[in-house]
Amino acid sequence: MKNKLVLFILFILLLLSESFAQTIYELTPGTKGNEITLTVANVSETNPAANVTIKPHPTLSKGEGFQEKAITFHQSEQTIEILNPKEEKEVTFVFDVNRNAQINKRDSIDFMITSSDGIMMTKQFVFGYAGPKEFKLEQNFPNPFNPTTTIQYQIPASPKSSPKERTSVTLRIYDILGSEVATLINAEQEAGYYEVNWNASNLASGVYIYRLQTRSFISVKKMMLLR
Repeated sequence: MKNKLVLFILFILLLLSESFAQTIYELTPGTKGNEITLTVANVSETNPAANVTIKPHPTLSKGEGFQEKAITFHQSEQTIEILNPKEEKEVTFVFDVNRNAQINKRDSIDFMITSSDGIMMTKQFVFGYAGPKEFKLEQNFPNPFNPTTTIQYQIPASPKSSPKERTSVTLRIYDILGSEVATLINAEQEAGYYEVNWNASNLASGVYIYRLQTRSFISVKKMMLLR
């Protein structure tokens, strides 16, 4: 599902250095089409800034608690051809958040801003990931399918536990007669968003049932395999 989120506005002072307080911005794993809008401002009263380039990239030095890239940007860079004295212009970066982003870790992204006259500055942003509030089993996609499909589900953290506490999870597939044909998940898992792919190339066409079970939650859905 596409979300249009303006997470923050950043004023880049090309000719003046300023400090910004560090803020952790919260994102939801699995969301696509998120937007970051940055306002680039030339504070000079006389000199224009040409070919101002803005590039996002993951911070190279990640501290403890940070994970590998969980954010994918649609654009590698954007350029403002001319920024007149006292002028402001906006640039928008669209990005997706991977569904497997771990809710107990963070990402840091640096935006590098350079102009043709060599002026450069970097601003770092830190992203956290919101955990699910409830158990949920999604409808598989595609559906009908042949021969592979994806099943997504989510596991919330207990209100009195940490996100790292594990829950016993099973995800099994049954045929229409109730016979088990596959076990996709049988493990202890932390709170978070999950997806698993199923390849049914060795099975016949028909209706199949998939069942997610934890200690306190059971959900069952149907899917159709078509040859």
